[in-house]
Amino acid sequence: MPDFDVVVVGGGPSGLTAATALSRAGHSVALLERELFGGNLQHAAWIQDYPACPSGITGAELAADLIEQATAAGATLEQAEMFTLELFSRSRWVACPDGRGFSCSVVILACGTQFEHAGLANEDRLRGRGVIDCTPCDVGFFVGQPVAIYGASEYAIEDARYLASMGAQVTLLAPTSEGEASAEVRSRLDGVGSRYGVRLDEIVGQDLVEAIVVQDTTTGARDRLAVRGVAIRLGLVANSDALKDLLECDAQGKVQTDERLETSARYVLACGDVRSGSLARVASAIEDGHAVAARAAQLLVELATH
Repeated sequence: MPDFDVVVVGGGPSGLTAATALSRAGHSVALLERELFGGNLQHAAWIQDYPACPSGITGAELAADLIEQATAAGATLEQAEMFTLELFSRSRWVACPDGRGFSCSVVILACGTQFEHAGLANEDRLRGRGVIDCTPCDVGFFVGQPVAIYGASEYAIEDARYLASMGAQVTLLAPTSEGEASAEVRSRLDGVGSRYGVRLDEIVGQDLVEAIVVQDTTTGARDRLAVRGVAIRLGLVANSDALKDLLECDAQGKVQTDERLETSARYVLACGDVRSGSLARVASAIEDGHAVAARAAQLLVELATH
């Protein structure tokens, strides 16, 4: 017999919702999360598209609420990373790099996304020491300090605004030209310094971030800017590296599903941001979680009756 009826891979809003719904329905569920339970919610200062809180809620508060619901429902939450997925006729095996493994009847992939890396030499080494992953977590270190946000994505704009509102001295460095930024975007950056048409070339620092080097994409001129923090917000990439040889994925690396959220492998479903065609919104991720939980329950009934 498998260890669990369902293993959910990923502890963001979609995965937590699925785990809660299935546990409440009487199924045994393990949820695996490699970093922070709550996923990218922990990086979000403010959530405005969660229907249960029309006036808004902080990402950390919503994450805590969803974690509490999953735990109270009886889901087993494990700090673990999926290394690979093995598929058998009657069961699935989720293997972890530390040697652990979880057998189950149904797998739900809710792996989510992560911020795209710039591929710079000190980017990983200085992560958490000036290279900012979680803006709301780290904002207290940068009050009154110079901080650079690199990118032109929605995440870059929101992080620049948030850090500035909390007292950091923020400069947005956009690889796009100023002409590509809409008037609406420029108005949202009121009070935030900005430079357009620059590329982040280097992060400087021994133990902590001390400066960055940027290059003008038109003239080639290079500048060194003294900063205490830098957030790289070029966009999001799917956490699907372990899945690309097992499942059908789209050109962006997101897992392809049918209308029932089933993947190309039997008894493996996907939901939330890792799913091809998903909307990068909390409400959509939670809706996905409910839908995939209902479908997983149906598949378990099929397994039990055949």
